[in-house]
Amino acid sequence: MGTHSYRVCAVFTLKDQDSKNRFITFCNGDNGLSIARAFDGCLSLDMYEGNEDPNKIVIWQRWESKEKQEAYIKFRHDDGSFDLLKELVACPPEITPIKEMVMKTDEEKVKQVVEDMCNVDYKVGMKHMHDDCVFIRPSGNPLDKKGWEEMMSNTDVKVESSKLVSINKLSICGCCAYVCYTQHGKFNYKGTENNDVAVFTSVMKKVNGKWMLVQGQRSTGRQPSDSLPNFKFD
Repeated sequence: MGTHSYRVCAVFTLKDQDSKNRFITFCNGDNGLSIARAFDGCLSLDMYEGNEDPNKIVIWQRWESKEKQEAYIKFRHDDGSFDLLKELVACPPEITPIKEMVMKTDEEKVKQVVEDMCNVDYKVGMKHMHDDCVFIRPSGNPLDKKGWEEMMSNTDVKVESSKLVSINKLSICGCCAYVCYTQHGKFNYKGTENNDVAVFTSVMKKVNGKWMLVQGQRSTGRQPSDSLPNFKFD
């Protein structure tokens, strides 16, 4: 219910201190916010005073649905409450529906980086690479970020498909993360077709709130018909 609730922010600008006092008296009275809180579908309702403009009153509301909030508004129109409020406010209230933001966890963000690194378009993953990133090839030879981009953009390399097979291990400790994952890629290098399943390790660092790849390493590939790497050590 909380995930799909309907939230509204209502801002009332009162004419003066006397109007504000009358508004607060109404809200605290028997026909005030206690009626709203008990109304069908109301999940929560809180009132705040404006910090910069003390004549502003902000009411945060959370309802089970938009329909139930609108039913409450109709009820207030019918019972005459809004006629009283019209005398107190300097302008019509600002009624704004709001939506709760869903924030990703660090684990979800790291997984998204891995998925982007497995994207068929290398530029999607490249945005997560730190400027000092080092990538170790199966031969053991390293590439910096510039060298990696030159390799991927070379006309001799044509990536046909790339997908994440599995995340085998993921560990986060403070501003650092370690990930081991399996990827299946098909690419053509100088006319030779390659169809490889390879294991990657990535070390990431959280920089200014973003997870950035600082080191990566790729294993030797194997055929998709071969058994996949087994990371269950029973």
